[in-house]
Amino acid sequence: MGVMQWAKGLFREATTESLVDQSFQSLPAKKLSELAIKKWAIDSCVNKIANALAKADIQTFVAGEETRGEDWYLFNIEPNPNQNATEFWKKAVYKLVYENEVLIFSMGNAMYVADSFSQHKFAFRENVYSNIVLKDYAVSALFPESKVMHLTLNIEKTKTVIDGFYRLYGDLISEGVSNYKKLNSRKFLYKTKGQLAQTKEAQEEMRNLLSNRIRVFLSEKDAVLPLQEGHLLEELEQNKAKIAESRDIKKMIDDVFEMTTTSFHLPWGVAKGDTVGLNEQMNAFLMFGLNPIAEMISDEGNRKLYGKALVLQRTYMKMDTSRIKVIDLKDSASALELLFRTGTNTIDDNLAMVGKERTGLPENNQRFISKNYAVQGSEEMLAQGGDRDAE
Repeated sequence: MGVMQWAKGLFREATTESLVDQSFQSLPAKKLSELAIKKWAIDSCVNKIANALAKADIQTFVAGEETRGEDWYLFNIEPNPNQNATEFWKKAVYKLVYENEVLIFSMGNAMYVADSFSQHKFAFRENVYSNIVLKDYAVSALFPESKVMHLTLNIEKTKTVIDGFYRLYGDLISEGVSNYKKLNSRKFLYKTKGQLAQTKEAQEEMRNLLSNRIRVFLSEKDAVLPLQEGHLLEELEQNKAKIAESRDIKKMIDDVFEMTTTSFHLPWGVAKGDTVGLNEQMNAFLMFGLNPIAEMISDEGNRKLYGKALVLQRTYMKMDTSRIKVIDLKDSASALELLFRTGTNTIDDNLAMVGKERTGLPENNQRFISKNYAVQGSEEMLAQGGDRDAE
């Protein structure tokens, strides 16, 4: 649920209210702002992970050869009639990272991400899934473990750990905001000669002066406050060294954000958009944050959708994360040339690495090895290269 939905609930703009909306309406504004900071930090991290993995390409292989068939179209273009592949995988990864688990089930020739479900666990036979809800539709069918893709990210829910940390740190942020307002507020003394009259009219006049006229006077850029003789409004001199800065609060919020990014294996520099050392940060992001999720999706898809017999025959799927990282052609030219001349890549492989379409031509799927490389002790390849001595 987004912050805008919270706000709509608070100001009664929403036509329908869920139980969560009603519970947030009962929270004081101070507590609501604290939760907004935590939710903003978590959502920022989860969205970055989901957006990155949605760019991954799911490759399909038949007998060891990469192919594009029905499965490839299902994984990469249209998983179901109501979602394209990017929307589908973003939702799947978001629920996996945010809720620590996700259930993907099939109906007909389409795949769907469940919004909610119940899991019945067993020790020596398949688990069973029921009460599956997709949007507002309840699926009545029961699904055994072998017919669904059920992914669990961590043994303990990351968000629960963050919640525990924030219970301690949230109070510090609230106290920092309170101190900022207190130390940076202007304070005045209202002086008058003699004693104030105790009549109702005099008391009402004093209340109007302090609550209305002075408040308007202080809130305006240029203003005049008329006072009777014997009345004086004097501003207190404050210790300038004690004046708080908003950056103190920002540092505490940054601490929450940094702790959250660490929990989700997202480098702090990537999270805040820092370009210094971006290449190393992206490598760490791929290694610790994205590749484990991609490997989990590949393993679950292979064991559930393909099965042992097909996988052993090298018919399988693989979520490829190599294209998530932006490749500069100028920087990667030497690496591509090395991969090609050592026989590691074909021409089509190199085209795919830089995001271009494979040609599919037989000659572009051949592997070549430079004459500089030969089996140790072999003279055959060396004899065919270089200048020959004149006879």
